[in-house]
Amino acid sequence: MAKPKRYLVLSALVILALFLVQNTETVTVNLLLWQLVLPRAVLLLLVLAIGVLIGLALPRSGSSRPAGK
Repeated sequence: MAKPKRYLVLSALVILALFLVQNTETVTVNLLLWQLVLPRAVLLLLVLAIGVLIGLALPRSGSSRPAGK
């Protein structure tokens, strides 16, 4: 049972490594008065993390039943 999980983790790490190698170009992000210069891969991972946090913080509509029913 541990081998499929190990292969899944290894595959995810390989895909992540390919992603990081292919997105090393630096980009400039302007936000109001701030200017950030960072690699594209870091920017994409940061945006993904912010999206996940927002998704976890917001309540899901229609996914829970009313109390008492």
